[in-house]
Amino acid sequence: MNRPETPGFPDLALTGRFLRCESGAQAIEFAMIAPMIIGVLLATLQVALIFLAKAYLETAVESAARFVMTNQANAMTQAQFQTQVCNEIGALFSCANLIVELEEAPSSASQMSAAMPQFNAAGALTSPTSYGIAAAPAKMILIVMYQWPIFGSGVGLNFSNLGNGTLLMTSTQIFQIEPTT
Repeated sequence: MNRPETPGFPDLALTGRFLRCESGAQAIEFAMIAPMIIGVLLATLQVALIFLAKAYLETAVESAARFVMTNQANAMTQAQFQTQVCNEIGALFSCANLIVELEEAPSSASQMSAAMPQFNAAGALTSPTSYGIAAAPAKMILIVMYQWPIFGSGVGLNFSNLGNGTLLMTSTQIFQIEPTT
């Protein structure tokens, strides 16, 4: 029994036709297309989360650099400064995955790679990070890294760049400490 399409409600007629179809062609087509649609949606969600987290990390590190630049961190230890940075990013990040390095900036660009924390194949730091605040008007470099967990790598959505399956997000700020006068 064929019913006429409902005027003004073409979607209802289409849905009814889909439910009454006995050949199963639409179901097979949907089963073929659905994994691709789900994959695209997961990849879009993952990229959106990464961009959001990266922007949040950049803002927090700018704030931490301002904290050092205005001489508010002079009496802090490395653990206290890391806690200060962690307080800025606590909403999206876990402090356990946070890596903070603060030191005087290298004098040339060729020495910059030596200042960056290094990782082994498993995604672990190969040496401890350094912390030191030079006297004004020194140029400082603040490097904050975070190992962002990646989901969906089992279905081919692999955005990780470390051996432990995480994405290393990095924010680097180079600034000059202001005189205290």
